[in-house]
Amino acid sequence: MAVPLLCLIASLAACSAKKPEATKLPAPATVENAKKESELATIKLTPQAEKRLRIETVSVATRAVAEPLELSGEIVMPPGQTFAVTAPLAGTLQLPESNLAQGLAATDATALPANPITPAIGVYVRKGQPLFHLTPFLAPERDLRAQLERDAATSTERVAAARQRVQRTSALAEEKAGSQRAVEDAQAELALAEAELKTARQRLQRPGNATLASDFDVTVTAPISGVIQKLNANAGQPVTSGAPLLEIVSLATLWVRVPVYVGDLPRVARQQAARIHNLNQPDGAVRLARPVNAPPSADATAATADLYFALANHNNALRPGERVGVTLATRTSSEGIVIPWASVLHDIQGATWVYEQTAPQTYVRRAVEVRYVTDGLAVLARAPANGAKIVTTGAFELFGTEFGVGK
Repeated sequence: MAVPLLCLIASLAACSAKKPEATKLPAPATVENAKKESELATIKLTPQAEKRLRIETVSVATRAVAEPLELSGEIVMPPGQTFAVTAPLAGTLQLPESNLAQGLAATDATALPANPITPAIGVYVRKGQPLFHLTPFLAPERDLRAQLERDAATSTERVAAARQRVQRTSALAEEKAGSQRAVEDAQAELALAEAELKTARQRLQRPGNATLASDFDVTVTAPISGVIQKLNANAGQPVTSGAPLLEIVSLATLWVRVPVYVGDLPRVARQQAARIHNLNQPDGAVRLARPVNAPPSADATAATADLYFALANHNNALRPGERVGVTLATRTSSEGIVIPWASVLHDIQGATWVYEQTAPQTYVRRAVEVRYVTDGLAVLARAPANGAKIVTTGAFELFGTEFGVGK
């Protein structure tokens, strides 16, 4: 009886003993100087300051807006933009002496190099720029001059013979030994011979006024402005008539190939222009590209079909193969909270903000979340309440005022 009692007492003593305290783990993160959005700085302006900043506001509204389709595209060469330059006749190619620094790098079509250049792949040329001088193997203009001189001498002799015939028929007619009709025929033949002589002399003068008669070569010029993409001949090389010399591709207009998921094709407004921007500058300069008809192409693996748009390429800013961002208009629309895109500000962390007017001359910065931008309007996923007055003109000045760099 004593042993069970001792065991019970021991177990009660063990239960009544204090358990050791658990070790507290450090917090994974701490937030210092945390502020709620409702505790952000409030800017109060004097009436004079508000007038000087010319602050304008607009009310937050909900409206139906088109849903754009954000995709990426590829710059491609349109068909028919390549032109071949061939030799007009057989001869030897030479660099033209007047070809002074008219070739340009493909990336800069405005600056002129200081030294003469040789046509080469990747060099930009302008329409009408001399590319080569072609010296014929045989000077055809010399043979032509000899032939024209021979024609002129023949016409001269024919005129002299016609004049003698007129004199003879006239004398016979005066002596009543010939007819008046014979005189008229002789005069008509003289007039025709004189006309042929005049024409022969004019033909003889033309080669003397032409370039070919002085330097005996032909200037091969660029038919279009563009970049040399293929070179088949060099200076000092003999070529045959019709031989290809080089190929020039025009980069004035390029196409944008946009792969679109086949499920999205029905809602794309294909007749509207596409908005093109650089991938690293989605909010930067936007170019408009018009839709064009092109041979159908698709990717069965990705379940996409291609749409094509023509884009003006000023100063050769874009290159074939470059990737760009594309915004396509759609036929679908939805209700969304919209404000002018000019009202949205970005801080150094990339967060988006707007300034709300809560009272006369009183403004508070509010955080917003932008879903997308279309036609100068920002469609918001997170925004102040409907009817709130958002600053449009003067928002940047208020941002500078809040952080100490404003007016």
